[in-house]
Parts: sequence; structure tokens; C-alpha cells
Amino acid sequence: MSYGCYQCHGYEAQGSSATGPRLGPRAIAFASFAKYVREPTGQMPPYTIKVASDADIADIYAFVLARPAAPPVESILLLK
Repeated sequence: MSYGCYQCHGYEAQGSSATGPRLGPRAIAFASFAKYVREPTGQMPPYTIKVASDADIADIYAFVLARPAAPPVESILLLK
């Protein structure tokens, strides 16, 4: 919450086609994740060590990995 990731990626890292990609629960490898957070190539701002510590990045990654998988579309009753 304090880094504002939810503004683009949602409160559950679910992402949105209008704001930012889904991050979890099957995230990229930690090294790639950390490198991208530090040096993003898209519209995401860089989170330098002055902004987010390595421990904070590891905590964010753990949060992303802990997100539940999205339910299959067939399980959403309104779409049946």
C-alpha cells in the first residue's frame, strides 16, 4: 500500500488492461522481479534503493506469490 503498487496493479496484484499487468500468483523469478522494480522499461517508475529497500522488494514479491490463482471463468456464476 505505501508504495502505491495497488494504483496500477490492484490490491491483489490482479492488474488491469487499463493500468498495469497482473503480477501473481505465478510471478517471474525474484531476480528478474527485483531488477524490473529497480529498472523498469515501461511506464512504471523506478523504485531505487532510496525508495524501497531490498527487504521491502522481497516482501512485495512474497505478497505477490501468496495471491490466490484467479478462478476459472466457468466458476463465475454471472457468466453462466
